[in-house]
Amino acid sequence: MVGAGGHARVCLEALRDNPVFDVVGCVSRDGTAIEGLTAALLGDDSDLAATAARAGATHAFVAIGDNAARAAAIERCRAAGLVLVNAVSRFAMVSSSARLGLGVALLPGAVVNASAQLADGVIVNTNASIDHDCVIGEAAHIAPGSALAGGVVVGAATMVGMGASVVPGVTIGSQAIVGAGAVVLADVADGVTVVGVPARPRRRTER
Repeated sequence: MVGAGGHARVCLEALRDNPVFDVVGCVSRDGTAIEGLTAALLGDDSDLAATAARAGATHAFVAIGDNAARAAAIERCRAAGLVLVNAVSRFAMVSSSARLGLGVALLPGAVVNASAQLADGVIVNTNASIDHDCVIGEAAHIAPGSALAGGVVVGAATMVGMGASVVPGVTIGSQAIVGAGAVVLADVADGVTVVGVPARPRRRTER
């Protein structure tokens, strides 16, 4: 497992919900782990191929909450020849017609409904819901308690904040941010931050 912080703690439990996986340990950027993480610390992540070889690992999961850092770590795992796996909590609900990429995290209470498509590295966090026919881009993060109605499109590396809601058919671009508690009623362009009810682009003077 790449990552050893708070998000890794939750992902570790989800990985262990799958009896096929034997988590041999974790690495982090600085070679340290959050207190109480119940996985062996294998060192830093400077040479994933060498660390995996020492541990006898052939698969990996990236447990990093930050979208850009997670996407970069996924590419490094691929370059090291590691096969990405998904961390799906036993308390998540996933439609049989949904399509999941690799390196996806579905955490407790997550719901992924019919014909939804999730690309590689997506996080659907605690109690977040993805309704039918949604399309979620690579390394996007649907934060705890957020809800996407049917047919929503979310671009790559976008963050949908805690408790946000998105109405049916809306498209949110890549590398956008939807603020916590926002209600998105209209499309959001690439790289734009929207906040409020209804959600509107944040002015430069706002913090």
